[in-house]
Amino acid sequence: MFYLWYMTAFEHNLILNHITYGESIPPFHNNFEDYKQMAHLFLNHKGKHLFVSDILSMYSEGVTLETLFAQEPQRFIPGSLKEKDGIRQKTWYDLWGMDEIMRGDDFFDYFFICKLRHQSLLDIDDFLNFHLEYSFKNDKQAYCRFLQLSLRQYGDMLTEQVETTVQEWMAAVQSKGHDDQSEGTDHEKEEKIKGRLAREAGDHLTCLSLNQTALLIEYMQQAGIILKGDYLNFTQAGKAFNLLTGYSAHSLRLQLGTKGLTENAIKHEDYKELHEVILKLASLIGSKTKPHK
Repeated sequence: MFYLWYMTAFEHNLILNHITYGESIPPFHNNFEDYKQMAHLFLNHKGKHLFVSDILSMYSEGVTLETLFAQEPQRFIPGSLKEKDGIRQKTWYDLWGMDEIMRGDDFFDYFFICKLRHQSLLDIDDFLNFHLEYSFKNDKQAYCRFLQLSLRQYGDMLTEQVETTVQEWMAAVQSKGHDDQSEGTDHEKEEKIKGRLAREAGDHLTCLSLNQTALLIEYMQQAGIILKGDYLNFTQAGKAFNLLTGYSAHSLRLQLGTKGLTENAIKHEDYKELHEVILKLASLIGSKTKPHK
């Protein structure tokens, strides 16, 4: 029961740290060496190698590499020599890093199946609904084909119950589509605005990304600028900012509805970008406070 509770608390995003955890414990730990090889390949293809200084900077001063490796023997795996400061140095890859595997990344299908098999049967529908929108932009045909091929490729990694649940979900989607009428669920109906295109990564229709927008909502609530708690729940905030920014209300709600928002999804660059935008906003407002000559 603890295992199921712990895994269902995770976000549906394919975060390497979460997947590594799931693969390192029963009942999946027997194939952990195979998983390490795939994670190694992913990190290598993404250029996520770490030098000694990078690793030690994550820990308190005085920690040595030998002590660290003894304490966390399964965390870092060796990489090839890389040049830094004109010297070829040893590198490692961090299996417990917070890197996100996105559609288009090498081995996305493998990590998707790993994450899928960590879900309880009751959570699989929500997981599949999330990635239909988040990873496949509601392209049901492409998504169902991806699922069919992934089940064929990695079916031996899944239990019969999981595979059956996925097949049932695909059959429901292909026959009648999603029922988006249930307010407060993971497939809420969002208001469609005539002439507005769906948001895409990097489209710059607004100056903040999805993650940065979720962060803005969180800080506006903390500062008392907008309602919070029982007066404005995550579903309502997602719908409101869907109208204002065009970002999916469902995606915004998922980002807001996790304790892992700031540690899993938000990066240092997101805080920096949000800070710069707020300063720009303050400057625009401040220009109106100066007395006219």
